[in-house]
Amino acid sequence: MIKKSDIHERLASLIGQELTNENLHEALFCEEKHQKIRRRVRNGTHAYLKYRIRTAQNHNAQPVVDITISGTPNIYRLALEEKDGKLIIQSEPRINFSVL
Repeated sequence: MIKKSDIHERLASLIGQELTNENLHEALFCEEKHQKIRRRVRNGTHAYLKYRIRTAQNHNAQPVVDITISGTPNIYRLALEEKDGKLIIQSEPRINFSVL
C-alpha cells in the first residue's frame, strides 16, 4: 500500500501533464515493487484507480477530477484545464474528506 504522503507527492508531480489513465498509474505505481501492477494495467486486465471528471454548471469554474485509489479510503481532487482538447492537471492534490 502506498502512504498518503507518497500519493500526494506523486500526484503533485503530474502538474502540467495530460490527465490519462496511463499517466496516473505510472506516477502512482512508480516503485520497483509495483512492476506487476504496471504490467497488469498495460495489458488491460486490472485498474487500480478510478477517476471522475466533474464540471461545474457555471462555465467560469474550473473542471476538477476526483481520483479514488483502491486500498485507500481517501478521494484526491485535482483542478484541470482544457487545452487543445486535452485535460491538463493544474493544481496540487487535495484530499476530499466527504463521507457518504
